[in-house]
Amino acid sequence: PSSSMNHNNSNNTVATDDLCVYCFDVIIAHHLRGKVEKPSPNFENESYPLFVTWTTGKSHKLRGCIGTFSSLPLHKGVKEYALTSALNDTRFDPISKEEIPNLNVKVSLLVGFENGKDYLDWNVGEHGIKISVENGRSTRTATYLPEVASESGWTKEQTIEALLHKAGIRQPPTQKLKDSIKLVRYRSEVVSMTYEEYVKTKGNVPHLNGE
Repeated sequence: PSSSMNHNNSNNTVATDDLCVYCFDVIIAHHLRGKVEKPSPNFENESYPLFVTWTTGKSHKLRGCIGTFSSLPLHKGVKEYALTSALNDTRFDPISKEEIPNLNVKVSLLVGFENGKDYLDWNVGEHGIKISVENGRSTRTATYLPEVASESGWTKEQTIEALLHKAGIRQPPTQKLKDSIKLVRYRSEVVSMTYEEYVKTKGNVPHLNGE
């Protein structure tokens, strides 16, 4: 797939553009505290596990991606993770007010969770995967959303090895280690939006200088 953001299918009734509009509303309200009205969601309040991903520019460089595998009411979950992924992803500096006009947002609602028979029981481009690996007295976990492997051009083996590293496993990815992986696969309903699309949708947005 190209790096351009793709909108959801018309039969995707829960993941709508309104989720993305709310993400932009929330981060703008955060940076313009007291100068704009409190955002109100314009979508159903069903519960889903979800991730919010912020990228920047036409190249869609990652700026933050955090989510939860626990089902949350969407009104609470989208607001919480729009801010958490923008401000608290430790891989990046918090997103500043000045960056907002260059942002793109993607909301992924996670569905169809299934236990994999082994670490290769999933399809690139179709499934997201979450792995769990016993590491001494602790269990290490990591996940990639469905689009990560295909956009990175990875095979299943390469994806698993990258996930092991993401999970903090520093030992060589032996066959024994990979065979010990517990894998859960899932799908996602995805909707995305650029800031320009947000402005067109809203029609009237606050000045980011706060004046």
